[in-house]
Amino acid sequence: MRVSARRLAARRRETTGCAGHVIRIGLGLATIALLFLLLARPQISAALGRSLADLLAPSVPTVDSADAPLPSLVAALPAGRVTVSEAEVNGYLADISATLPVEAVHVRFLSERAVISVRGYGMTGVISSGMIVRDGRIALLDPQIEGPLAMLLSAPDLAAVLNERLNTELLRQDRQIIEARITDGYLTIVTR
Repeated sequence: MRVSARRLAARRRETTGCAGHVIRIGLGLATIALLFLLLARPQISAALGRSLADLLAPSVPTVDSADAPLPSLVAALPAGRVTVSEAEVNGYLADISATLPVEAVHVRFLSERAVISVRGYGMTGVISSGMIVRDGRIALLDPQIEGPLAMLLSAPDLAAVLNERLNTELLRQDRQIIEARITDGYLTIVTR
């Protein structure tokens, strides 16, 4: 029995080499990434989504929210058809850039999609979405986030928060969007 005990002890001391260590490190990193995606990302995404939505349109109107972009945009919408170019939108975003926690924002209107390039917190990302009107409520259609921002933000979570805030603001100001259409270079909205 002593001989087998010595062999067993000797086997335990043997190393598996570099390949074994690389595999263990890889599995450890994969486990950490999976835990992040399952546990932390939804909370971070929801918190960032609410923060962004609060900057655009606070959930509870206060004196400080008078400068929020979304309420003033909805108030400025005339009844009827309004067509806005991407140059006008980018000019407006340049004017309110101090309100947003980003370094740069650029909007492009492509056939049926709005594509927003965002640079902030040292990261660059592209957010894109279509738009649809159902039962007088506007909704983002097939939202997508690309780049490093996709690691922090979930497109469906962000879209849900933004849809809710936009529609709440429209209802609060007794406005209704009948139609919304994105064409190359332009956004057309019909309100009443």
